Amino acid sequence: MPHGMSWFNFLPFYENIQHFFTELAGEQIYIQHVLAAFLTLIVITFVAVRARTTLTNASDHGLIPDEKISVKNVVELVLEALYNLMKQIIGKDSDRYFILIASLAFFIFFNNILGLIPGFIPPTDNINTTAACAVVVFLYYHYHGIRVNGIHHITHIANPVGTWWGWFLAPLMLPIELISHFARPLSLSLRLMGNMTGDHMVIAIFLGLIPFVVPLPFLIMGFLVCIIQTMVFCLLSTVYVSLAVAHEEEGHH
Repeated sequence: MPHGMSWFNFLPFYENIQHFFTELAGEQIYIQHVLAAFLTLIVITFVAVRARTTLTNASDHGLIPDEKISVKNVVELVLEALYNLMKQIIGKDSDRYFILIASLAFFIFFNNILGLIPGFIPPTDNINTTAACAVVVFLYYHYHGIRVNGIHHITHIANPVGTWWGWFLAPLMLPIELISHFARPLSLSLRLMGNMTGDHMVIAIFLGLIPFVVPLPFLIMGFLVCIIQTMVFCLLSTVYVSLAVAHEEEGHH
């Protein structure tokens, strides 16, 4: 398959959709990452509904783990590890933020994995997808920072010291803090996009040269990259949330 193409190019309505968005934007638009992201959402939704139905119909309501290795056991293991990690970083209130971080973990991981399937381009090697996830995290932790700390979350940017004399440092600290905060979503999006683009290119090259046996180690390495990049994104997101909601205790004690 030529570079830049995927199985979506063979859809009968692909050209019409791309032409519509190109006219709407006034420039050439490629929508493969959008269609791939929708495919990922469909798969995740199907798995979630299937899991919910299985747990509801089970006599033990899913409290007893399966005797053999199963998708249910793997998912429970991953979610438990993620929850324990968040609890260590954020503390007792980690339950409130677990839903978003876990949702991002599944969304990013399945998008990453899509790049290991020949003929598909992972949405996470496109800056639009990774930036969207990063902006959600950026807005999310600022929202909870304001919810928990009120105006202190805003003033802390200009006066991180939290004392009266700290305001004299505001002209210096404010630009630094603003750059630091806006660098976070930029770093999240570029790191994920760069690693997934490089991983996808390496796998595509070896699959194109020798499609059998030889690319297997690179597929295994690519799978590990998918896991690691998902963990890094969720770990940093958890740290940002923790920093945003931890100022209240520091400011009031």
